[in-house]
Amino acid sequence: MADDDKRQLIHSLKKEFDAKQAQLRNVDQQRRTVEAQLRRAAYTAAQLDELPDGVGTYRAVGKAYFLQPKAEVMGHLEEAVKGADGELKKLTANREVVAKAAEGLRGELTELIGQLRRA
Repeated sequence: MADDDKRQLIHSLKKEFDAKQAQLRNVDQQRRTVEAQLRRAAYTAAQLDELPDGVGTYRAVGKAYFLQPKAEVMGHLEEAVKGADGELKKLTANREVVAKAAEGLRGELTELIGQLRRA
């Protein structure tokens, strides 16, 4: 393989590697967001759990608040926790796949750069 071909291949692999790194950062940001939602829902549920059952509570929907029975609000919070758990599992699996791909690209780049330096 000629040096120019190797340089072009290195350049294209570097672009792919940078794209994978950006994808990893995006997945990490999404995970942090979902973790924050999970913590918020769990904290709210813990605070509501201390209230008596007959108490009306407010649930935020967008920018509005609606008065609902405590059981309904707790149900929505449980759904939010389950949804966040599922989303975290998906994001973790996705992160592992992207990290493996990025590591493979890193290995290829290292090998090609080593070959180019030896030549």
